[in-house]
Amino acid sequence: MPSEKKSSVLTNNVEDIKDETTLQNQRKEYKDCLSCRLIGVATFMGLGTYTLYHSFVHKPKLSRGYRFGLTLVGIGFMQVGVFRLLN
Repeated sequence: MPSEKKSSVLTNNVEDIKDETTLQNQRKEYKDCLSCRLIGVATFMGLGTYTLYHSFVHKPKLSRGYRFGLTLVGIGFMQVGVFRLLN
């Protein structure tokens, strides 16, 4: 009878599950350093401010829907910045 390596297949699946569990535990334990967090906050706040600025400065040239969309995107970027600061 030919011998099949079923045990190796099962072992690989078990190892994959262990690796995935290890990755999930590492993700739970991961925390950003203060400088990384501040750079992220500054980036998102800057993007939000830039987008809001351009949505209000170019009022006559832009359609109403486009301005509304830019305003929402700018507010969204600023919210992500606040979220980044708090988490």
